[in-house]
Amino acid sequence: DTDLMTFNISVHRSWWREHGPGCVRRVLPPSAHGMMDDYTYVSVTGCVLDFQYLEVIHSAVQILLS
Repeated sequence: DTDLMTFNISVHRSWWREHGPGCVRRVLPPSAHGMMDDYTYVSVTGCVLDFQYLEVIHSAVQILLS
C-alpha cells in the first residue's frame, strides 16, 4: 500500500481491488465540491481473494501466454 512503484506521482488503484470475484463495490460521491471523480471513496467488501493474489495470478497467466 505504498506509492514506491509510482514515485508518488500517481493515484493508481488496482482494477482487481474493486472488481474481484465476489466483491461488492459501493461508491460514495465526493464530499467537497469541485473534487475530481477519481478521488471518490470506494468501499469494497466480500471479496473471495485479496486483490494482491489476483494481480499475481493475472501476471502469471500473461507470462505463460507470452
